[in-house]
Amino acid sequence: MIRSLAASFLMTASMLALTGCGQTGTQLGGAGEMEPASDTIFLSEVASGFDFPWGIAFLPEGGFLVSEREGQVSYVAPGETSGRPVSGAPKALIEGQGGYLDIALDPEFSQNRFVYLSYSKGSGSENSTAVLKARLSDDNLSFEAGEDIFIAPTKRATSAHYGGRLMFLPDSTLLVSLGDGYRYMDDAQSPENSHGTIFRINSDGSIPDDNPFADGENGLPGVYSYGHRNVQGLAYDPDSDTIYAHEHGPRGGDEVNILEPGANYGWPVITYGVDYDGSIISRKTEAPGMEQPIVKWVPSIAPSGMVFYTGDKYPEWTGDLLVTALAGQKIQRIDLEKGRVKGEYWLFDEEGMRFRHIAQGPDGYLYVLVDNIDAPVLRIEREPSRAG
Repeated sequence: MIRSLAASFLMTASMLALTGCGQTGTQLGGAGEMEPASDTIFLSEVASGFDFPWGIAFLPEGGFLVSEREGQVSYVAPGETSGRPVSGAPKALIEGQGGYLDIALDPEFSQNRFVYLSYSKGSGSENSTAVLKARLSDDNLSFEAGEDIFIAPTKRATSAHYGGRLMFLPDSTLLVSLGDGYRYMDDAQSPENSHGTIFRINSDGSIPDDNPFADGENGLPGVYSYGHRNVQGLAYDPDSDTIYAHEHGPRGGDEVNILEPGANYGWPVITYGVDYDGSIISRKTEAPGMEQPIVKWVPSIAPSGMVFYTGDKYPEWTGDLLVTALAGQKIQRIDLEKGRVKGEYWLFDEEGMRFRHIAQGPDGYLYVLVDNIDAPVLRIEREPSRAG
């Protein structure tokens, strides 16, 4: 049962090593060791009945919205344990990894009630990642006056690697992660197309004047960073003004990076992974002008969501990154101290679940989405030890 199982805290046995950019990097491996824990950490079911939930957005009145990859957004009212469909969302290409992706509230939602939904748009032979902006009705059950404020300009003929993660920055600009389309990995090395990039846009879809390629001379004006494979995790540290992004590697080579405007993150010229059939993609793991990850995972854990924890419900995690893993079937905690990686621990690996996303609620608790049909929304809770 989810309620009764305690989490396992295992620290990686691999040594921490300095990477080429002066950050601390780790590589997952070894049997690990148990971290002492005085409290029982467990997963509690909050709501259920979601088909491949992908994103979650918490409403001021206490309910929340869940985007489901199969083409639905659901509203869960305060105190309820199942969702009701929200009408008015766009038609998506529900194929492969495509469908409804992330969902986010406008920073001024309390005044304007705007919601943003990323999704795959188009046909099997020509599609891309799009972002819808719509007003959420007062009863939270319909999208009104919806329009696409962003459609990735470079089209593809695949249904994989859409990226799709959304995150607002303190200046109210919106980051949109875009995958390399799988077959188009070489395009990720050029900011003059949108494959393998992170875009930064204003809330109306216009381009900020201070974007690194805003003049359009050396890259698309909306590109914030490039050289990515498939970013599905974005997180922000408000104290240090640091943006973190993680991305799927191929077979090995998943990464956590610190995002800098205009930076090149190397894919596929440098990588710590190999192709799925074992063939070599690149023999290089570093190159001039290309950023190094602060964390890399070999073998892959398939990171899928991420949060920088700022709450007080789990004080020992405050200031850390927590990453959900699909293939790894666990939640990975990256212990940070003043921005440097001190160690890694993993949680809930005994549950046998593909964890899709993790988000901090207004109550300070962490909420977890499970990648499955008829899946739950879970909350990480703790029960103080009675020992002594």
